[in-house]
Amino acid sequence: MKKLGLSFMMLMLMLGMITMSPANAASSPFRGGLLDDVPIQTGTAVGKPSGTGDLNMTDNNTSSSTNFRNNVRVAWYDFATPQEISAVVVFGTERKSTMEFYDSKGKLKLTYKAANTNGIQSLPEVLSDVSTVVLKAEQGDFIREWNVFTKPSAAPSPTTITWSQGGDKFVYLEWDSTGAETYTVKRSESPSGLFEVIASNVTDTFYTDKSVNNGTTYYYAVSSVNEAGESANSMTNNKSSATPNATKYTGGLLDGVPLSLGKELGKPTSTERRMTDNSSTARSLSTGEMAWYTFDSPVEVSAVILNAKNLVPMEFYDVDNKLLYSYKPLENDKVETLPEKFKNVTTVVLKSGWITEWNVFGESTEQPNPASIQLTAMGGNKKVSLHWNSTNSAASYNIMRSTVAGGSYKTIATVTGSTYDYVDSLVTNGTIYYYVVTAVSPQGEIGQSNEASATPNSDEVTPPGTDEDHDGNRALLNIVLNNGISKEFDLSMKEVNAFIAWYEGRASGNGSVMFAFDKHNNNKGPFKNRKEYVFFDKIITFEVNGYDADGGSTSNNGDENHSNPGEEY
Repeated sequence: MKKLGLSFMMLMLMLGMITMSPANAASSPFRGGLLDDVPIQTGTAVGKPSGTGDLNMTDNNTSSSTNFRNNVRVAWYDFATPQEISAVVVFGTERKSTMEFYDSKGKLKLTYKAANTNGIQSLPEVLSDVSTVVLKAEQGDFIREWNVFTKPSAAPSPTTITWSQGGDKFVYLEWDSTGAETYTVKRSESPSGLFEVIASNVTDTFYTDKSVNNGTTYYYAVSSVNEAGESANSMTNNKSSATPNATKYTGGLLDGVPLSLGKELGKPTSTERRMTDNSSTARSLSTGEMAWYTFDSPVEVSAVILNAKNLVPMEFYDVDNKLLYSYKPLENDKVETLPEKFKNVTTVVLKSGWITEWNVFGESTEQPNPASIQLTAMGGNKKVSLHWNSTNSAASYNIMRSTVAGGSYKTIATVTGSTYDYVDSLVTNGTIYYYVVTAVSPQGEIGQSNEASATPNSDEVTPPGTDEDHDGNRALLNIVLNNGISKEFDLSMKEVNAFIAWYEGRASGNGSVMFAFDKHNNNKGPFKNRKEYVFFDKIITFEVNGYDADGGSTSNNGDENHSNPGEEY
């Protein structure tokens, strides 16, 4: 065990790091978990303990720690009964730790790489039937606290904005992952605030703000959110503000993209954005070093621009890395048209030099088919849930909204090309909203989906069986998920009403993020019980069809559940 001196403890406090002792356990993010004050086994391998148990990582005292070295290479804890785990926390040195979760048969359920070292993190999925948790740290690391939670006991750590870029009528942001469930993006036109929310329920660690005006400087903050609450805003730094502008560098194929750097094409040693960020920042490429970018699909290049201390050549390659053309600009800081349009360009390369800005212009030879984007919308309490299908070659999607049918539309969010659903929570109950989704290629926005509309409302759902139109002691509950899958459950009315009560509570921000359906008579195999879980934010809509069973019996016995055992997720 290593004890920290008073001066170092004060430094931790000044830096905003967490220091706790049993005296203030009530406010500690390390408490309320499944490992509170339990002895943790440590050793060279799981199942081979080197002592009787280590309390340093579970005592809610960050001045004590366990050093992972010599005979301590791994830490673990075996639960007396299987547990459900949705969040974790590990607080130690800066290097990140790895956690593993095993079921009662020793089967690995999940390996999780810690996103940060001192805040509560939500797992990618809620794990059930966890019998053993394992912590692996880097050699020489000191782990001060470790815990796992059925539900997070505190909000996540604040994040840090790591990148911002102003383009033509947009600002692009990136921030560090804190293991939060979602993030909230806020904006101000003053460096001192006040911030207003411009996007919530953001699941990625990046966001494109398109509701901006060129020439105006905007200041941003991002907060981390989980089931327990919301963190403080990210701190102001030199990456948290940006000024959008249209310049001779915008509108190209390299707008804001990260360039690969290295001395051999295809073997990058680092990445760089300062040469494509529409600003005056510069980056020096050393002798023999080059910068390149490989497109997801072939493009056509017809013009280039380069701002450099000395003009250097650029090269264009096809998908087989065959050189198509080499061109050295004639003038600095000027758009130049190439002698001909070069098609099927997959990689563009820039040779060594002192580079301020670089871009190439042209068209994509493969573009998303906007006609294939089918959008649906469903209103809830203070929210509208959107879902659409994938389309070829889309790098991202813009979500656009209007309060008038047919527009004009305002872009409210941008998501990755692998994201096909979005929850708009910046809505007012009783107002009808109209949405379209547009696919974005490297050249910009292309076409749009059908228009879908929805009206958020707070009307209470009337459970079936409580009025003349919904008689019956059982019901078929059909749930449609945002991936298009339909789940049907044959339930007692008691279970249906419990599901509806959970759904209404969760829509108001209360209750668990998931609902469990008991398998009952479909409990196949040697298991004592089996449950199927449905997550609130995956539900698009559900339908209840009541009926009488057993000759009109009014029994609501939950043991009569006949949910479909063939559909698991």
